[in-house]
Amino acid sequence: MSGSRDLVATGTGGTAVANYGDYAPLSADRMDLSESVSFFRRQFKLIAIITALALAAGALISILAGKTYLAESTVMLTNDAAIVTQSTAATTPQPALSSEVVDTQMQIISSQEMAQRVAQSLGLTNGLDGAGQRKVIDELQENVGARRAGESYALTISYQAEKAADASTIVNEFTRQFVNWELSAEQERNAEARAIVEERLGELRDRAQADTQALQQYRIANNLPSMTGASLTEQEISTYNQEVTTARAAAAEDQARLNTALAQLRSGSSGDDVGEALGSPVIASLRAQEALAATTVADLSAKYGPNHPQLIRANSQLSEVQNRIQSEIGRVISNLRAKQEVSAQRLASLNGSLANARAKLSQNNSAMVGLSELERAAEASQGIYETYLNRFKELIAAEGSEKPNARILTLAETPIFPNSPNIPLNLALALVIGLGLGILAAYIKEALFHGISTPDEAERDLGVPCLASIPLLESIDGGEDHPATAIQESPKSAFAESFRSLGASIDLATQGQAKVIAITSALPGEGKTVMSCCLASVLAAGGQRTMLIDCDLRRQGISRLLNMQEGQKGLVDVLDGSAPIDLEQYDGDNVFCVLPLSPSREEPEHLLRGQEFVDLLEQLRGHFDRIILDLPPVLPIAATRILASRADVVVMATKWRDTSRFAIRAALRRLPPDQVNVLGVVLSGVDMSRRSFLNPHDPYFYYSQYKEYYA
Repeated sequence: MSGSRDLVATGTGGTAVANYGDYAPLSADRMDLSESVSFFRRQFKLIAIITALALAAGALISILAGKTYLAESTVMLTNDAAIVTQSTAATTPQPALSSEVVDTQMQIISSQEMAQRVAQSLGLTNGLDGAGQRKVIDELQENVGARRAGESYALTISYQAEKAADASTIVNEFTRQFVNWELSAEQERNAEARAIVEERLGELRDRAQADTQALQQYRIANNLPSMTGASLTEQEISTYNQEVTTARAAAAEDQARLNTALAQLRSGSSGDDVGEALGSPVIASLRAQEALAATTVADLSAKYGPNHPQLIRANSQLSEVQNRIQSEIGRVISNLRAKQEVSAQRLASLNGSLANARAKLSQNNSAMVGLSELERAAEASQGIYETYLNRFKELIAAEGSEKPNARILTLAETPIFPNSPNIPLNLALALVIGLGLGILAAYIKEALFHGISTPDEAERDLGVPCLASIPLLESIDGGEDHPATAIQESPKSAFAESFRSLGASIDLATQGQAKVIAITSALPGEGKTVMSCCLASVLAAGGQRTMLIDCDLRRQGISRLLNMQEGQKGLVDVLDGSAPIDLEQYDGDNVFCVLPLSPSREEPEHLLRGQEFVDLLEQLRGHFDRIILDLPPVLPIAATRILASRADVVVMATKWRDTSRFAIRAALRRLPPDQVNVLGVVLSGVDMSRRSFLNPHDPYFYYSQYKEYYA
């Protein structure tokens, strides 16, 4: 026994057989692209499931979320209002269009006053209290929007609502109110300016008349009927004579005109035929306005009823113009009477002053200083009055000529599809989020995965060689054959070839000196029994006398596979001497023998751990080329460590992508290298249909390219 162990340990050339611990962990290149590709292939199903769930959640949220509709209309800003108001000398000239003006118009659209106008126009606040009205206005402000199309003067007005019809109705009303916004504001400004000017005009007229009257009275009081202020008495007397004649004629003419006008009025005339009225430019302008107002009243009367607001307003304007005409005619008559009185007074003054001209020459000269001051005051008052009068006429002429500062290009139509939720965008976001979560979950799963997938991982993480990879039989032929039967029926299959590869790896590692080969595992269910049977079968088929011994007292996998019955002799009977083994019968060629365990409730573990088992192995060495031991798992059974020390080499079976590397390490630590020669691990149950899980360094990665060899 000891001699054979020494032979295996040293080999023919004195080179030590590789032991556990002689293989340093391989360095891993984590930047290898193939590793990343393999990762995504391995976790494709998980990533796809999470992505599909995210897409389903996004679709469900999009379906269940409340829908909102967006309606848009387009207006174009113009300078028409500015041109009209500036041409009529408006109070505040309108600025030319600029980016600042356009930005201001967009702020107007979303202003509170605009929202109030829309709400009142559509009746949205009817019957609501203050809080309800405020809520409606806030909602209008929140949902309305305006944007500029590039650097153009076109504005797009938009509104969002839960109903498509409401969205289009409200945005169109916003559009109409905005178009009329500047028009209404200009009309209000003109009305305010006209009221101010009209009020001031009366004051200035009274002031001008008062200053003129004061001037005349001063002239009369100081005997200054002449405007020239002659310095010589002769000239003054000559001038007085001429002026007396002229004044007498003027007085007579003024008296005649006054008498004629009074006679016309007494005869029932409205004053239209008074000569001064006919020649008055003010009355002519008012007549033109009266004709325009009358035309407007006639047009509106033909269109609307008597109670229509526009017709009432037009009648009011017509009445106002007519009243002004009558007032102006009254002023004409008043002016005729004033002129007649002035003419008479002037004539009397001239007659009285003619006799006293020489005596009061010096007095007249000193009075001219005060006369000049009064003349300047009268002229200034009259100039201010005429300025306001012209302004008043301009404001009256500007009424009705206002134009809006914007024009509607397109009104909104009722939207067909909702603007929110945006299903394509939601699905795109769900796809991105799902992919992210799927990849995160895959990385977490990969980080928590402790199994062995490739020979490189076994050598890197366990520090022992990977002797072979045993494919899962169902992934190769899809049949229901037992693995042991499949070896016999398909000796040239990939499954059988994997065990020949295992035998070759053992021979290469031990230089063909290993006779007693123990197959164990860290945990139960890792395929060690199948591996023992198949390896023994392959070795026997290769011409080597092979003995397969079932050493697992608990499971008795090989014995159950051979359907051992109670009462039949087995390993325990051989060890306790009740059934001595006849080794002479095994000296022939191509011998494949099995030493099972007889079914029994007792577990005579001491027989396997004692010298009896050692002696049996020594006897078998002389008659068999290979002795395969099916040992119990290392972690649950303590005796496995002692049984493993009886073998020349120990092979650790590891289930592919199932057994934790921590469990394998724990098992290897329980097999001391100085007493147990652990040759390496074997990956069992490799699913060939999932070759993408493998590594390019694994031969099975290229299985699709050479599987025809096994056909």
